[in-house]
Amino acid sequence: VEAREWDYVLIHHSATEVGSVAAIDAVHRQRMDANGNPWLGIGYHFVIGNGHGMEDGQIEATFRWTEQLAGAHAGIAEYNSHGVGICLIGNFEETPPTEAQLASLYALIDWLRAEYALPPEALVRHQDVRATACPGRLFPWEEVSRTWIESAGLAP
Repeated sequence: VEAREWDYVLIHHSATEVGSVAAIDAVHRQRMDANGNPWLGIGYHFVIGNGHGMEDGQIEATFRWTEQLAGAHAGIAEYNSHGVGICLIGNFEETPPTEAQLASLYALIDWLRAEYALPPEALVRHQDVRATACPGRLFPWEEVSRTWIESAGLAP
């Protein structure tokens, strides 16, 4: 499949303690879009496990990535069409992501940033585009966004 252009990377949490690509896919297949059509399945492009349903730090690409399809994760058409959705398993309102999850997230977003020449403002949280707490108050956003900027060579 020919790679498409991507303009954003959106970070999400599953808001569950346990999860996997298959589990999220099953839930998302029960959802309907604004026109009443069922979702194709999991709305994210990548899922990163926490050791409960997937290995801790395991990155799994979904069919949306392998087929280079728009996502169904942001709630905003622009971000679904042009944004790579990454979901970390966990409820980051209650517990932070694991070190293995963060290491995998850094590797994945660094690759996406370099591969698609994404600027610093391309990395966003779900809550930056939609009224939601996602990815949760215990998600280390300042650290993640600082690492994104430093990996691009834009650190002060």
